[in-house]
Amino acid sequence: MKAFAELLDRLSLTASRNAKLRLIRDHLATVPDPDRGWALAALTGGLKFKEAKANTIRKVVEERVDAELFRMSYDYVGDLAETVALIWPTRHGANREPEVSEVIAALGTAKRGEVYGLIENWLDALDAEGRWALLKLVTGSLRVGVSARLAWQAAADYGGVDVPDIQEVWHGQEPPYRDMLAWLDGKGERPQVEAYGRFRPVMLAHPIDEATEMPRLDSADFVAEWKWDGIRIQAVAEGDIRRLYSRTGEDISHAFPDLVEAMDFQGVIDGELIVLHDGQMGSFSDLQQRLNRKTVDAKRMNAYPAGIRAYDLLAEGEEDTRALPFYERRARMEAFIAAVHSSRIDISPLVEIESWDQLAELRASPPAGD
Repeated sequence: MKAFAELLDRLSLTASRNAKLRLIRDHLATVPDPDRGWALAALTGGLKFKEAKANTIRKVVEERVDAELFRMSYDYVGDLAETVALIWPTRHGANREPEVSEVIAALGTAKRGEVYGLIENWLDALDAEGRWALLKLVTGSLRVGVSARLAWQAAADYGGVDVPDIQEVWHGQEPPYRDMLAWLDGKGERPQVEAYGRFRPVMLAHPIDEATEMPRLDSADFVAEWKWDGIRIQAVAEGDIRRLYSRTGEDISHAFPDLVEAMDFQGVIDGELIVLHDGQMGSFSDLQQRLNRKTVDAKRMNAYPAGIRAYDLLAEGEEDTRALPFYERRARMEAFIAAVHSSRIDISPLVEIESWDQLAELRASPPAGD
């Protein structure tokens, strides 16, 4: 726990992206399995303990600390883990400090009535920094300025691979990622990536300089589409697994259960997540009513129904289509989405262009709603 606590503490105290990458990279290099893998899982939101709730922690503290003193301290500090870490009166002679793997193993099998005693004993065994890290781990509220993308970048840097290589294997692995880490150590083969429900790295858009690059390009070699008012997503439906990923590979399915339910197909669609009312697209402010939520109620889903405007077909059934030419993928996507026949999923139409000047005119005066 000491190494994990130090990692969280140092991550929380630096705003530098490069410094955060270095801290995670060093942790992967110096901490043994399985604790380094559990740390990666914690940083990427991959750990959930359904029986360990904030209310349980409050009850544990109120057994040891005056309830009014705890309330006033919590109001002042504003963070549960930090408040408990500072106010907890340790008892001498407590058991040894637990390892991260021990905490995870115990919470993974503990019943609700057993969690209380586990947390109490661990808090007794740890110092203030360790208590803070323990409670951050238990509650899942790390808030140390690390996104899943940043953690993947650190893992890629550590193993000397590209981030898309990490993304390709990540969702086919389970914490503590032993096979993946062995591969990054140079001690094992690259993990197989045939697992259902995994994220496929995509090629994102890059700007073309209109003054220097576009005159050298032939407009007949290109197609154009409108940039829709949503966010880039990947919709994966394979076997009985259905997931929605952000463009960086983070699973956002929990915020869009209505759309996940509508993904009645076998394949992978690259597209734009939008609010879609009977074929009419809502505004980005409508979509914001659904973004970054842990749960969403029926009223909000009915008011802001989520949909997909498809750009590309990355897999059809068991077949990976990414290596196919664009026009072949496009034709297959049109047939695929027609067969799905869902009011939640449509296709981003191509914009016919004959010259770069015509494209510039369209961009300067887009049709209403585009």
